[in-house]
Amino acid sequence: MPDSSPDGRQPFRLVIDVLATAEQARRLQETLGEAVCGAPGDHAGPCRIAWTASYAGGDDVDGSYGLDAEDAAFIREQLEPVAVWPRADVDRSLGL
Repeated sequence: MPDSSPDGRQPFRLVIDVLATAEQARRLQETLGEAVCGAPGDHAGPCRIAWTASYAGGDDVDGSYGLDAEDAAFIREQLEPVAVWPRADVDRSLGL
């Protein structure tokens, strides 16, 4: 499909699966948003890049946001054996 955008932008979707607490997932989403935008999470005015973010999991594992029980089981199977930092270190790195 040819690029019809006058400035060359195209839509992209980045997918990141994490095995984390709800608070860690929320803070990670905020951190990624601030990295893309360059400004604190909730701010007035435009961003450098047009973007949106959402997450599914935890209590939302019902398919309503694209993460059903099968997806959650797959993520857990893939990520649970991965060596990770101790929780306190993760929280500290996310500013929690």
